[in-house]
Amino acid sequence: MTHLTWSDELGKRIRTGDWLDQAVGTVTKVNEAIAEGRWEVAAQLIDYFMEEAKVVQVIYDTWTPGFLEWLAEAGVSGAEIEELQHGLRAELAMPDGSPFDGDASWLELGAQAGRLTHAVRAQLISASGALADFDALRESWRRIHDRWADYLSALLAYAAQRFGEASLEAMYRHALEPYIQERYMAFDLRLRDYSETLFRNLHTSVEGMRSHLVGPGRLGNIDLTEHEDRWVFSFDPCGSGGRQMRGIGVENSVVGPQRAERFGVTAEEHDWAWNSKGVCYYCAHCCFTLERLPAERWGHPVRVVDPPLYPQDTQGDAPKPCTWTVYKSVEAIPAAAYERIGLSKPDGAAAGK
Repeated sequence: MTHLTWSDELGKRIRTGDWLDQAVGTVTKVNEAIAEGRWEVAAQLIDYFMEEAKVVQVIYDTWTPGFLEWLAEAGVSGAEIEELQHGLRAELAMPDGSPFDGDASWLELGAQAGRLTHAVRAQLISASGALADFDALRESWRRIHDRWADYLSALLAYAAQRFGEASLEAMYRHALEPYIQERYMAFDLRLRDYSETLFRNLHTSVEGMRSHLVGPGRLGNIDLTEHEDRWVFSFDPCGSGGRQMRGIGVENSVVGPQRAERFGVTAEEHDWAWNSKGVCYYCAHCCFTLERLPAERWGHPVRVVDPPLYPQDTQGDAPKPCTWTVYKSVEAIPAAAYERIGLSKPDGAAAGK
């Protein structure tokens, strides 16, 4: 039975359960608790659903000013930036027609979640009513999440169109630095052995992707397989870049193949995008944060990503899922993982201790 516990390693509440259970979306766990009449557990899991969503909300609130600062430093005037943002908010308007405002929508989502958790905790709602209200909460977060991802993708596409695709490397390096410091420097092998980071690596993987509402039906379900030397996470689709590449729209916005073209894919090969053509501009952040920057700083990727490429992997009846691989040791990371980002596998054992 899933419940919450405290993790000293992560300094926060986390779900209980083995890694296969962690791959089940928190949406499913909330629904199970409600259906089984475990009201307090259900209320806590709804709170935790919001904690997961907060991870992504904070990321997008960190990246957005970083992208806009870079545009300003690159010579885009304040008036042009304001016009760009105004157009994007209108393009990504909420279903009621109001311009997209991620922070205001987040505060409204918090109020929606608070009402539901209080009703569930005090049993002031029926099971059927709680299930319906929680699905409405999930859908509210999905609407905010998808618009955030599209907003950031559109900023990247604007930069690529104005300054050239190669400029995205500098844009990403500028915007991602605070995020890297907060979320990924904990994996620094100059400070900790690789084995000591595995729990954090696996947990932040499942938690982050559950909050992206990956998988069929956007329920946050992950396909996780353990092998002798690695764990492989599969997202079918990823709720952000993978959704964009498959042409899954946001209500009335552009859909189909035009969607990928609207938000940009690499036409050239770059170390920061796995030296592949057809990488979603947004998806390239995974190459930066999980592979290239960690390998630059302490010698090894945190996770190895196999992204779908547009259009060959994203169209048809069986589009390719995105996969992440977490290796159980530094030595198990293949040389090809380094070579495709323009580096070489270091000789000998792990860096650090």
